Amino acid sequence: MKLDDSLNGLLAVILGLAMIIASRGMTQIAHIEYGPGFFPSIAGGGLMLAGLFLIIRRIAFQGGAVEGLVQLRGQGIRGAFGFLLIVSVVGAYILFINAVGFLLLTPILLFVLIYWFERRANLAAAIAVFGTLIFHIFFYQLMSAPLPWGVLKNWSGALTW
Repeated sequence: MKLDDSLNGLLAVILGLAMIIASRGMTQIAHIEYGPGFFPSIAGGGLMLAGLFLIIRRIAFQGGAVEGLVQLRGQGIRGAFGFLLIVSVVGAYILFINAVGFLLLTPILLFVLIYWFERRANLAAAIAVFGTLIFHIFFYQLMSAPLPWGVLKNWSGALTW
């Protein structure tokens, strides 16, 4: 399945705007000039710029009428399931992150996605574990973003370095 660049650009602009709006409501941390909403605001702005560039490129260089905003290619059921899997993983993250916690839920969801698209269990497991640790270090330790602890809340002091 392929979406037209103008539709992809519009979706990126809307998502970037939503990220910026949502980041403004994040609680500021005392004695830090930037809070947890700093990075999502930058990412949202970047996403909006990328979306605008996609729309401009579509209009300027491809021009003409749009044959279809959504084109189904020879991906078949596997491609459709992959798309639904991505949407499901994002939904599962939103629904379960507070209850389960970042350090437990993220490697599971990353493993599922990487295994589905790469079909290599060792690679998926390694990226899921190390990727989660890198995300945790960057967002929780460096950016001071409050990641949910979930069931590990009692051990959060021991897991913070």
